[in-house]
Amino acid sequence: MLKFFQRWQERKRIYYYRFILFFSFFGFSLLLISLSKRKGTSIVWNKIFRFFNPDIKYSNFKIAGDLSAAVLLILILSLIMGVYFYLFERKFIDNCRDMAATSAIIALNLLLIKFLLPIPTYAVPAFVGVILISLLIDVRVSIIFNIILSVVTLLIVGMNSLSFALHLFVTGSLCAIVSHNIQNRLQFISHGFLASLISALFVLSAELVFKINGAEVLITSANSFIGTSLSFIIAYGTLPVCEYLFDFTTPIRLMELSNPNHPLLKRLLLEAPGTYHHSLIVGNLAEIACEAVGGNYLLARIGAYYHDIGKLKRPFYFKENQIIEEDPHNKITPTLSALIIISHTKDGVEIGKEYKLPRQVLDIIKQHHGTTKVAFFYGKALSQNQQVSEEKFRYDGPIPQSKEAAIVMLADSVEAAVRALSSPTPQIIEATIRNVIQEKLLDGQLNNSDLTFKELEIISESFIKVLTGVFHKRVSYNIFEDS
Repeated sequence: MLKFFQRWQERKRIYYYRFILFFSFFGFSLLLISLSKRKGTSIVWNKIFRFFNPDIKYSNFKIAGDLSAAVLLILILSLIMGVYFYLFERKFIDNCRDMAATSAIIALNLLLIKFLLPIPTYAVPAFVGVILISLLIDVRVSIIFNIILSVVTLLIVGMNSLSFALHLFVTGSLCAIVSHNIQNRLQFISHGFLASLISALFVLSAELVFKINGAEVLITSANSFIGTSLSFIIAYGTLPVCEYLFDFTTPIRLMELSNPNHPLLKRLLLEAPGTYHHSLIVGNLAEIACEAVGGNYLLARIGAYYHDIGKLKRPFYFKENQIIEEDPHNKITPTLSALIIISHTKDGVEIGKEYKLPRQVLDIIKQHHGTTKVAFFYGKALSQNQQVSEEKFRYDGPIPQSKEAAIVMLADSVEAAVRALSSPTPQIIEATIRNVIQEKLLDGQLNNSDLTFKELEIISESFIKVLTGVFHKRVSYNIFEDS
């Protein structure tokens, strides 16, 4: 009971901390609103802080009323958002990094709006934060924050135009949606242009409802196109900073890591060529299987490319890199051999940190063997009548914590098992793949991966299809010399 109470107290403190972050963000937003002032516009500054101007008579009661109204508005917005995230997006508030990053992005977005107010209102890049949150965290979180941003932006700008309010909400939601799966620069350009064009057409139609002056409508529509385009341009420029500052793994960053000219992949090719080619096949297996079960296939592929980089430390102690027939393990004890094999996950994490690999890729490197046993050397130690503990022949773990890490583990194991077959036939390959997956399942390696039995069957079928094509029997060609 005492332990339960202590855990409950600790969890309660964590939630208090998270909600403090929420209210701190909105308090900062209120400060921005209060200090924001645009030429010719009467907004919160003019209403709440008129006592700074001795020439204007403004009653204390009116000051208190306006201040209370502004504070109440911010509190209501934060309360609605907090309840929504608590009920429907618990994963977001369980991650302090995501909350801190979102608060920083929103605050900087509001500051950007404040300092760019002298330009035409519709041309202000108001959607930078929405685009970044969609790219870095989640599209649903981005759309919810867009609602809050739209209200706060209206207060900062000081406009009561219905068409402008609709523009903020509709264009912001559109930017969040089209930004969700951007994977390269070309998509950034094409998706940004598409969002800007739709924004301009929407503003054109909305303005035509309320205004008669055609020239003014066209100018407003053009400004909308400019503002949305600027949002994508600024978001593209600041994305790498957010990625490295908060250690996010975006599709764009993963695509950069897939480049064969990446220094770490080039090292792997030159120093451990067998491991490099093994990693490419594992990457293809993991990508196809992960896509089939609805996981992050790009993360699975890149994680597979780098999962064995720890072998760079002692490449010739791994069979795929042994060019000569003599096995260096024959000169050392099975216990030491197992220690060398097991250490490649820890070495991989250290090398990955040196090359600034994303956290999610490092997690796959660390987890791709889970706590499995190095069975060959354990059996060898037992055959030599050594008194050994099985725990010394198991990887340090942890077991895979995500679908992607689990799929990389399975792809790595089945590829090695099928490659070791002396005469692979489709039937033997299928039986080998199913046996490997069954062993991992019974050993408890998949307990934290959220993979279902149905998904494991889909993964098995994907592996069978690919590996049957790779390791098929080839026709023996007899070459006869012309007589």
